[in-house]
Formats: sequence, C-alpha cells, structure tokens
Amino acid sequence: MNVKPLLEVIETPLDRTFRLYAHDYPFAFSGWHHHPEYEIHLIRRSSGQVYVGTYAGRFEPGNVVITGPNLPHMWVSDNAGDSERDSNGLIAGRDLVLQFGAGFAEKCIAEFSDCASFADLLDAARAGIQFSPRAAAVAAGLLGEMLEARGLERMALFFELLGVLEADRDRTSLSLRGPNHECAQPRRLERILAYIAQNFNRSDLTCREIAAAEGMGLPAFSRLFERHVKCTCIEYINRLRIYKACQLLIETNERIISIGLDVGYDTLSTFNRNFMRLIGKTPSGFREERRPVAKPATDPSAEAAGDGADIAHRLRHAGNDSAHRRRDRASA
Repeated sequence: MNVKPLLEVIETPLDRTFRLYAHDYPFAFSGWHHHPEYEIHLIRRSSGQVYVGTYAGRFEPGNVVITGPNLPHMWVSDNAGDSERDSNGLIAGRDLVLQFGAGFAEKCIAEFSDCASFADLLDAARAGIQFSPRAAAVAAGLLGEMLEARGLERMALFFELLGVLEADRDRTSLSLRGPNHECAQPRRLERILAYIAQNFNRSDLTCREIAAAEGMGLPAFSRLFERHVKCTCIEYINRLRIYKACQLLIETNERIISIGLDVGYDTLSTFNRNFMRLIGKTPSGFREERRPVAKPATDPSAEAAGDGADIAHRLRHAGNDSAHRRRDRASA
C-alpha cells in the first residue's frame, strides 16, 4: 500500500507553457500527491473531502482550488455518491486540472507589465486557495473553453482565467499563511515541504532531521516554519499522516491498525488520539460514516492478538531509533 504523497512527474516541460487535462476518479494521481508546479483544480461532479497541506474540508461540484509548489493535495469522493459511478466504479471526468511551472509564471510577470499583479496570486497560492462560488463558476466556464481552444485563443483564455482568480477578494487561504505573511525564502520552504512529503510516513522522522537537511539549526528552522505555516513542524507532519489515513479509510479495506502503522504511527493509541483530535471522531467512526463496510464476524481476542503480532513484526523491522530521535519524535 502506497502511503507517501506521490511525486507527480509531469513529462511535458512547463517552463514555457501550461498543461490542461480532464481525468476520471480514481486516477493515478487522485490520491495524496505533490509536484513542483502550480495547479488550478476544478471538481466537476461528486462531493467529498478535500485535503490541501494542513487543511481538510468538504468539496462539492464546482469547487476550484489553486495549489502552490510541493503542497500535498487530494480530493476524495464519498461513496455516498455511488450513483455517479459507472459499472467499474469510476466517476467519469470528475476533475479538470491546469498545471504550470514557476518558471513560466515568472517569465510572464517579468516580460509583461500587465501580469505584475499575478505575483500576489502566486504568492498566496503557496498556501492553497479556495475560490468563492462566483469566481469558481466563471473559472469553470473558462477552463471548459480552454479544453477546446488552440493557439492564441487558448493563451488568451489562460490569462483571462488568472485575471478572474486574482480579482476574487472572497477567496480563502487554506494551509500556509497568505500574502500578509509573505515568505522571504520561498524556495527553501518548497524544499522543506517536499522533504516532509517524501518522508512523513516514517515513524522516526524528526524536525531536527528536516532542519539538518536544509543546513539549519533546530531553533532557526522552527522559527522559519512556524512563521510561514499555521502550525509547528510536528503538527504539520501529524496532519499529513491523518489526512492520508482518511483517504485509506475511505478507499481501502485495510485494517485500522495497519493504516495507522503505514502512515507513520508506531502505536495504535497515538494514531487514534491524533485522529480524534484532528477529525473529531474515531477512525472506525469515520470509515463507517464515509464508506459503510460490512464487517465479518470475528473473535475479538483473535483480532487483538493479530494486531499485536502485526505491530511486533513491523517494529522489529523498523530499526532502532537513537535516544535523541525518540525525544524529538515527530509523532509525539
């Protein structure tokens, strides 16, 4: 079972253009994933849970969000919308996605004075932004037109789209702080987020390790991170783990104990405690609410024994943490 946010490798170079495509759900990258490009994401059908960095909330058809570089994100449709699924369980054309690289955006801003205001939109996008229903409705229409357009018309629609999103004063910042807390080291922050995204499911991941990867001391790293993120480094890691667990609870039949271990917790109690704190219900309660699953009759004592054996087996192969890692454990 893949628990890391997948790194989406976009083969088409996006330093001079953008990429627009529709896809079904589930899709190879409809789970927890990240990439260095900006992304404007439209949900055209179904409802469910949206996760962007440290943010979790509901989405409905017409939801439009922009995410910045290396900010993990996913939209998980509820099984309550089974009427929208075909015989293979797919929701056809659920997503419409536009992606473009930072280099392309920076060239546009540098070369065209009329694009200068887009810099504020892109700075805010590092937080993830959800747009107001009015702006989202206009954006959805433009994205649909772009699917059919070619050449200069397609490029003109792209700039019109950015103009609509930039002018939306009712948009909502989701994860990282917005323009009022502008990041003086955006590239460093991108690298930090990418490192966490690649390693958050390791139970031995520590904030000290992440700081060392950037050549920083822990105090300086903590000040940088907390200034530009709405929480501490440890809290950010916990949120990524729990949001990934939410996806697995909805989309798989894996045992809850296995999901807790796979997303980075070495005890079921720690997993349950963080899940309840962040989601407001137990993992089993969340699963039953989002995707009712018929449970086979089992012997409770046998189930408990199996979970204990599972933990013991996996921890034996997890390696021995040093004393300072145990004191600074990210899952504490």
